[in-house]
Amino acid sequence: MSTKKQTTTIPLSQLAAWKGNVRKTGAKDGLDELIASISAHGLLQSLIVRDEDGQHIVIAGRRRLLALKALAKAGKIADVFAVPCRVIASDSDAAEICLAENVVRVSMHPADQFEAFRIVIDNGATIADVAARFGVSEDIVEKRLKLGRLSPAILKAYRADDIGLEQAQAFAVSDDRAAQERVFKELSPHQLRPNLIRRALTEGEVPATDKRVRFVGVDAYRQAGGTLRRDLFADEEGVYLQDAALLDKLVREKLEAAAAQIGGESWSWVETAPDFGYPDSAKFKQAFPERVKLPKKEQAALDKLCKQYDRLAETVDPHADDDPAVMAKLAELQAQIDAVEAKTERWSPETLTHAGAIITIGHDGDLDIRRGLIRPEDARKAKAAAKAGTVADAGASGETAEKPVSSGLSAALVTDLTANRSAAISAVLSGKPDIALAAVVHATWLDICNRASNAPSCLLIRVKSFRHEGFVAIPGASKGIEAFNAALERWRERLPGDPAALWQWCLAQPRETLLDLLAVCAACAVDSVLRKGERANSERIRHADALAKALSLN
Repeated sequence: MSTKKQTTTIPLSQLAAWKGNVRKTGAKDGLDELIASISAHGLLQSLIVRDEDGQHIVIAGRRRLLALKALAKAGKIADVFAVPCRVIASDSDAAEICLAENVVRVSMHPADQFEAFRIVIDNGATIADVAARFGVSEDIVEKRLKLGRLSPAILKAYRADDIGLEQAQAFAVSDDRAAQERVFKELSPHQLRPNLIRRALTEGEVPATDKRVRFVGVDAYRQAGGTLRRDLFADEEGVYLQDAALLDKLVREKLEAAAAQIGGESWSWVETAPDFGYPDSAKFKQAFPERVKLPKKEQAALDKLCKQYDRLAETVDPHADDDPAVMAKLAELQAQIDAVEAKTERWSPETLTHAGAIITIGHDGDLDIRRGLIRPEDARKAKAAAKAGTVADAGASGETAEKPVSSGLSAALVTDLTANRSAAISAVLSGKPDIALAAVVHATWLDICNRASNAPSCLLIRVKSFRHEGFVAIPGASKGIEAFNAALERWRERLPGDPAALWQWCLAQPRETLLDLLAVCAACAVDSVLRKGERANSERIRHADALAKALSLN
């Protein structure tokens, strides 16, 4: 068999693709890039052609032929464009040559592509020019350029398959090659995960997902002179604020401005706290406003607003993009409803004299005002003042202070009777799982919110809440903390604040709802942190591993 080849040029219009090409899939993949490359640089590789019945059949180079015909169709080259071809003998094994063309060829390593793009840009070409000449978007050119400027040590590790593409992209979050190499050396092989690489290279910076950033806004931070770091390989939120001190200053200023307005509500004190979670609220007792009935006219107006909101909300398609006009109208109606409903609550003068408010940031970055918080020392003072007032009133009226009404029974007998009643409650409750579930959820949630002191449950159930923020290096970057705090906030907004109302709410809920809330209560108590000096195989850590396995947690 003869495989002698002759090089010549053949008019494009006289070339036809071989129907027996061994490449059956992917022939048109990346065709736009190839078209742009040929347009910018010319045809860099000849086609392999064989004469069959007076026709010039392209045995190898079908994608190049398709690109050339696309250029001709677009009017960028003529139909008679002279195509460099290597002509093989008619008795050559076309399938073998086609296979060799596709199999023997070795694709360029991506790292080599990245560095090649960097060299082209460094030699004076613009990103827009390179994008046009290679048929790719400017975004792709920027990303390849970013990777091409990685530390040689990182690119070497990528070429050697010590790290993958996602890890290389994570290193590109920083332009500091020395920092890249330091992190590469400090992290062990099993720690070279994209999220850990990014965290190490952005240490001290604040991700745009942090609730403080949502509260202040990236635009306000930039207008104040703050600088940003953008991660080209992350989603639209792949932004890091580099001046954490400036961000905290802006947060304080915005919270203090809100506190100045709340100060007019006559609270005993008003404070600001960027972070105020359940462990913080546990330091306070919670007072609740009195319910006030609206006048008929205002109640009718409220009912009308609620009906308007419900009718409009029913028109929103949950599977379609939100209509800005509809969402704006819903927000307007909600604001009007909130304004009217605010009149249904009134804080008593007694509460205002010893309670205060905390101005903080909600889990979603919105302003969150916690009213009716009572410090322990203020609670003791209020109790003492109330007791003194009772005695003084009694002395002035010539009456004695109110005493518990005696049942006429001895203390021992009362204890015996109530103990039997308690046992009877337990006996009946053990056969009423739905009421038992409501009682457990009620007691647990009260304990988590530190509201049990206001209306203690008779169930001796206590939950010690655990705060992960105190152990995580960058709480704002923790997806777990963010998701869990969001779940807590949703339940806090949904549940009644008054403990008595909470009990009635629990009794009215289906089992599924109570189980959902119970799961959140249980989650508040999870502590699987391995502390310094603690055994990694302790019973608590082993149970945490078992719990994670049961949850299918990766």
